[in-house]
Amino acid sequence: MSGPFKKPRAVFPEEKYAPQEEEMEQDDMIGQNINVDFEGFPANDGDFHGIKRLLQQGFRGLEVDLSAIADVIIAQNYVGSVIKQIGGDDDDDDDDDQDEDDDADQVFGVTTVINLTSRKDEDCIAKLRTALVEKCSSHGSDSTSVLLRDILGNESKHVGLLISERLVNLPPQFSLPVFDSLRKEINEAVKKKMPYDFAYILMICKIYKLEKKKKKKMVETEMWGNPEEEVFAEESLASFEYSVKGDTGMSGEWDEDDPQYTPFRRVIILDAGRMPEILTKVKQAIYQ
Repeated sequence: MSGPFKKPRAVFPEEKYAPQEEEMEQDDMIGQNINVDFEGFPANDGDFHGIKRLLQQGFRGLEVDLSAIADVIIAQNYVGSVIKQIGGDDDDDDDDDQDEDDDADQVFGVTTVINLTSRKDEDCIAKLRTALVEKCSSHGSDSTSVLLRDILGNESKHVGLLISERLVNLPPQFSLPVFDSLRKEINEAVKKKMPYDFAYILMICKIYKLEKKKKKKMVETEMWGNPEEEVFAEESLASFEYSVKGDTGMSGEWDEDDPQYTPFRRVIILDAGRMPEILTKVKQAIYQ
């Protein structure tokens, strides 16, 4: 059984998206308690830039059309949520001058599932499927590669890609209500005979690795961008991973005193029928 999250969370500069001016304002607020409320909303066209920006986190290292994938998420907004801050200050005159980047920053998270089987003929999904298969062939075991090809090639058993992205350093508790909401929305969609009855679920997880020499041998430390995904990984049928070090899709540098973690992406394959049980284990790990 998975234990509670005891490992400290690292700050990963390559995953930050806040504008520099906002970061400067945040420096002045260090040590202060700030109450922030979030709420899930159906995705709409105005969320495009925020969704795309969050997708850049998980899809690093894959040659895919993130704009088109963001459009898919918006088009199927009856399943999934974008997370936004509520109860903010509406009287700030500067808000009248918001540009597209400001609008993007209002999206703190996005959670949804995309059917990789029923949408296989859509160009962006076809390229995503191909990219995943190629990465698995290059970096995964032979058995995992065979499994991935088999489940993607079997149109009678649908495969979903679970997307769960949020701004860095938001805690794992942030994910629980959106997972619960997503499960209810999927159940409703299945009742309406919509293509959300999945046999398998894929997730692309962000992990970071550091090798240190201890007692004349190298010891590897592993950190998870979203800690709850470690529980999902423990319950996976198979997985493969690939380094995204040096990927030009994002910029950022470590501070000189920071440990030099190498970013990876780990793709895990889950039995969709076990998702309720897995989510229960996630809750137990977060709240213990």
